[in-house]
Amino acid sequence: MPADAAPAHDLDHHVSITMSGTVRVEVDGVVADIKSRRERAVLARLVAADGHVVSTDRLIDDLWNGEPPPKALAGLQVHVSNLRRILEPGRAPRTPARILVSEAPGYALRLPRDAVDLWRFDDLVTTPADDPAARYANSDAALALWRGEPFGAHATDEWARAETVRLGEVHLTAVEQRAAAALDLGRPTEVVAALTGLTDSHPTREEIFRLLALAQYRLGRQADALATLRTVRDYLSDELGVDPGPALRDLETAILQHDRALDAARQPTAASVPTPKPADAAGAGIEESAGREVELEKLMMHADTVRRTGLRIVWVTAEAGGGKSTLARGLVRRLRSAGWPVAVGHCPEVDGAPTAWAWREIIDALGHSHTADDPFTIAREVVAACQALSATSVDRYGILLVLDDVHRADSATLQVLRQAVTWLAEQPILVLATYRPSEAEVELQASGAALISVTADLLALSGLSDDGIRELAASAGLDPVDDATVELLRSRTDGNPLFVRELAKLVASRGPRDAQRAVPSGVRDVLLRRAERLPENAVTLLRLAAMCGREAAIDTLIALWPDDSGGEDAVLDAIDSAVVAGLLTATVDRVVFNHVLMREAIYDAIPALRRRRLHWRVLEHLRSTSDASVDELAHHAALGASPATTSEALSIVEDAARHRFGADDTAGLWRSAVDLHAMAGHDRDSAGASDKGAMVQSLCNLVTALAHSGVIGEARSRREEALTLARSVGDDHLVLTALTCWRTPSIWTTRPDRLLDPVMSTAIREMLPHTTGADRAWLLVTAVAEFEGNEERFAAQCSQEALDLARTVDDPELLCAALNSRVHTAIGPDDNHLLAGFAEEFVATAESVGNTDYAAAAHFFMAVTRAGQTDLVATHREMSLAMQSATSGKVAELVVVQATFGAVLDVLRGDLDKAAATYHAIGAQLAAAGNPAGEVFTLIEELSIGWYRGSVGHLIDAGLRNIYETAPESIAWVYAAALIDAGRLDEARTVAARGYRTVRDYYWTALEAFHAYALIKLGMAEEAAELYAELKDWSGSIAGLTSTSVVFGPMDDLLAGLAELCGDADAAARHREISATVMADVRRQLAEIG
Repeated sequence: MPADAAPAHDLDHHVSITMSGTVRVEVDGVVADIKSRRERAVLARLVAADGHVVSTDRLIDDLWNGEPPPKALAGLQVHVSNLRRILEPGRAPRTPARILVSEAPGYALRLPRDAVDLWRFDDLVTTPADDPAARYANSDAALALWRGEPFGAHATDEWARAETVRLGEVHLTAVEQRAAAALDLGRPTEVVAALTGLTDSHPTREEIFRLLALAQYRLGRQADALATLRTVRDYLSDELGVDPGPALRDLETAILQHDRALDAARQPTAASVPTPKPADAAGAGIEESAGREVELEKLMMHADTVRRTGLRIVWVTAEAGGGKSTLARGLVRRLRSAGWPVAVGHCPEVDGAPTAWAWREIIDALGHSHTADDPFTIAREVVAACQALSATSVDRYGILLVLDDVHRADSATLQVLRQAVTWLAEQPILVLATYRPSEAEVELQASGAALISVTADLLALSGLSDDGIRELAASAGLDPVDDATVELLRSRTDGNPLFVRELAKLVASRGPRDAQRAVPSGVRDVLLRRAERLPENAVTLLRLAAMCGREAAIDTLIALWPDDSGGEDAVLDAIDSAVVAGLLTATVDRVVFNHVLMREAIYDAIPALRRRRLHWRVLEHLRSTSDASVDELAHHAALGASPATTSEALSIVEDAARHRFGADDTAGLWRSAVDLHAMAGHDRDSAGASDKGAMVQSLCNLVTALAHSGVIGEARSRREEALTLARSVGDDHLVLTALTCWRTPSIWTTRPDRLLDPVMSTAIREMLPHTTGADRAWLLVTAVAEFEGNEERFAAQCSQEALDLARTVDDPELLCAALNSRVHTAIGPDDNHLLAGFAEEFVATAESVGNTDYAAAAHFFMAVTRAGQTDLVATHREMSLAMQSATSGKVAELVVVQATFGAVLDVLRGDLDKAAATYHAIGAQLAAAGNPAGEVFTLIEELSIGWYRGSVGHLIDAGLRNIYETAPESIAWVYAAALIDAGRLDEARTVAARGYRTVRDYYWTALEAFHAYALIKLGMAEEAAELYAELKDWSGSIAGLTSTSVVFGPMDDLLAGLAELCGDADAAARHREISATVMADVRRQLAEIG
C-alpha cells in the first residue's frame, strides 16, 4: 500500500466499492445511486491509481479524452463534490473529506484495502504464503472477487487499458496459483476441470499447460498429458517460432521416464507474480530530497558531529524557490525517523506576528509553554525545553532546531538565537537556519558573524544538476523526462527547484511547446498562470487569502467573501480547488499557501486600489473578532487606510508600536505612522499645531527605533525632518523633543565624515540656555554626539555636566546615557586618566538597572580601556561580554568592532592580507547599511596596512586630498605622511609648517603616530621635542590601539625616533628596549588568545 494512502479506519459508516465487472458503491449495505457516467469514471480512475494521488490535469485529460472543455476543472470539482456526498453522507460542513481526499496535485481515495474489491483481489494474489492451504485459500478468495472485466463500462477507456491488462494478468496468475496449490493438496481432478477450457483461450500461457499436464499424469492419463504438452509446443513453434521453456521440457522428459517424483504432491515452480504497479502514480507525492542528496548527507554528518562537540549552527542560503525549506524538511524527516526531537519555527512573511514568533513555535513543538514577551526570558524558556529533552536522550540522540526564513526575523528572534546558542553551547543540538542572501539585513549578517565560533557550515544552494532536475520533474508528475525536456527545464529555470517543479507541472499538463513559447522566464508568471487556470471562485479565494498573509483563517475568508457568490459552500469548494491544484494546504480552520512566492505573486497582481480597500475590509473583520493581535490590526490599518480613515488607522498603528517590546522592532510601525500623518496632510503649512505636534512625536519615535536598529542615515534625516516641523509650530518643548529623540547607546560617531552638522549644532546652541534639569541633561547628551571629534573640550564639558545633572534625578536611562557620553569623551588624551573609573561605573550602573543595550556599550568602553593598557586578553574578554549583552542594531555595530579588533590582532600577528580582507569587508558592510563609518573604515584599512607595508603615499588620490581640503585639521598629519611617502617633500613641509593641532579624541594616538613620523622624516627637531614631551606619557602602549580598530606599532618606536632627532641617544635606546618588551608581551597575549 502506498505510504500516502492512509486509510480512513475511523469512519462511522461502512463503504465498499466494486469495480470488477461493474462500477458500484455500497454505503452501510445500501447500493448508492451514481447517476453520472463521468462521476463513475472519476471513481474508477481513482481506484485504478491504487490509493495514489491523481493530478487534476491527468483526471481532466482522462475524463475528456484529451479534449477538455474550457471549464473542465470546475466540472471535475462538481463530480468530486457529488461523489463525496455519496461516500460520506453524514460528513459535517467544513469537515475535511476522509475518503475522497484533496491532496496536491489532485485527488485520492483513502479507504481500507478490503473496502475496494480490486485492491483486495490484488493483495490476495500478491501476498506470499508458504502453506499450500493458505495459498489455495488466498487465490480462491481472490477469484471469488473477480466478476468480470475491471471498471465495467470504462474498461475500454484509454486511461483504463493498461490497468485492465495488468489486472487480467493478475487474474490468470490467481488461476495458476490455485491450481498449483490444489496439486500440492492432492486434488488433480479439480485442476483438470479448472484448466481444460483455458488452454484454448490462452495458448501461450505455458504454466497453465504445465499444471494441466501434471494433473493429467497424476490421474493416470499419461497420453493426455503428453498430448497437452505437444499442443503447446506445436503452437509456440508454428505461430511464434520458439521452443517451450525449461519447465515444460523438463516435465515432458520426466513423464516419458516415469520419474517417481511426479507422483508426489509437491510445490511447483510458480509463475512469476506481476508486481502491482498502479497505472498512474504521478501524484504520489514529491520526494523532499529530490536533487539534494549531497546536501542532506552533509547535514546528517553535522548532526552526527553535534553529539560529540555540542551545539552547532548550519546556515542554508538560497534565493526564493531555491530549495531551502525543502532541504530542511528532508533533514527533519530523516532525523525524526532516527528518533531525534525536532522543532521548527517559521519567521512570518508579513508584519503582524508577535515578537520572536519562530521561537514561540519551537517552544510549543518542544512541549513547553511560553508566557514571556522579552527576548531574554524567551531564550531561557528555549534553554529549559532543550535541557529537559537532552537529559532524557543525550546518550542516543541530539535535538534539531530549525529556523526557517530568518531573513524575515525580527530583532527579538535573532537576539534569542544569540543568547540561546551561548547558553546551550554544550548541548547536542543542531540549529539549521535558512535565509535568502539578497534579503539578509545587517543584523542577520552581524548575528552570523557573532556566532561564527559555533557555525559548522554555510550551505549556499546552487541550481540542481541535470540528474536533480530529472528526479524532481519526475516526482512532479512529468513522465518521461527525456534529455530535451531536461534541457528545456534547465534553460528556463537555471535549476531553481521551485521553478523546475512548477514548469514541470506545466509541461506535464500542456506539453513542452506551450511551456517554451507561452511561459515567461520568471516564475511569477508561471505561478499566476497556474492560478488563472482555476475556476473563478478559486481565484477570488486566493486573492482574499493573499491579503491575509501566508496563511488565513477560513472564517476570515468566509467573512470577506462577496455576498452574491454562494457563501460558505462556495468558499469551501474554492479552497478544495486550490488545494488539489497544489497552491494551498487546508486544515479544519485555516489555509496556508504552499509557497510564499505563490502568495506574493497573487498579492502583487492585485491592483493597488483594490489591495488598499481589501486590507481595510480585513481590518474591519479582525476587529470584530476576539483573537486578532494589535500587530495584525496595525498591518492592515497601515496598508488599508485612505485619507478618510487616517485618524482611525493612526490610532491603531501607534498603539501597536507602543505595545512592542523592543524599540528596534518598531521602526516599520512608526514609519507607517509617519506615512499616515503625511497622508492626512499633517506636514503641510496649513496643518494645525496639534496635528503637526503629533507628527513630530511619531517622527521622534521613528528616529529612536531607527537608531536602535542601526539605520543611522535615515535616523539623522528623519530627526532633521522632525526638527524642521517642530520649529514651524513655534513650540520650544517640541523642538527640544526633536533634538533629544536619539535615545540609544553610542559607541562611535553618527555624523558623516565626523563633520559638524550645521543644522543640529546651531539648534543645540540656541536651545541650551533655555533648558534645565533632565531636559538639559538629555540635550547635553545630544550635544556630545554632535560635537565630539570637532570641539572635544566643549563635548567633554557637556558630558560632565550631563552626568552631574543625571545623578540628581531618578532616571536610570538618563544616567546610563550620561555615563555613555562621559566615557566616550574620556578616551582622548586630556581625560584618559579618568577613563577606567568612568568605564567601571558605566558597567556597574547599566548592569544594576538591567539595561542590556547600555551594558553592551559599557563593556565596549571597558574593552577600549583595557586596549589602552595594552591588555589584549582583557580587551578580547570585554568584547565578548559586550556581544552577549547586545540587542538589535548594537549587535551589528559591535560585530564590526569585534571584527576590526580581530583585524588589529591579525596586523600584530603579521597577517596583513587577512587583516586587509577583514577591513575591506567591514567597510563594504557599513556602506551598504548607510552607516557614515563605512568610508572611514575603508580609509582605516588602507592606512593601517599601508603603514606596515611601508607607504601610504598611494592614498593621496584615494581620498586623503579630498578630506584634507574639506577638514584639514582632522587628517593633516596623515596627509603630510602620505606626501612624504610619495616623495613630495616640499608639499609635505608646507602642510607641516601650518602646525595643525590633532583632534584629541579616540583616534588621537593613531593620528599622532603620523605626526611623529612626519616630523622625523622632515627633520623638524623643535616640533619633535614638543611632541615627545606630550607623547612620553604613552610609553609602553601601542599607537592607535585605544580605538580598538587600528594599530601603528609600539609608541616607543616613535618616541625613539623623536628622541634621536632631538639628540637624546640614551632616551632613544631606552624606548627601543621598552618597545621590544611590549612586543614580546603582545606575542605572549596573542598566543593566549589563539
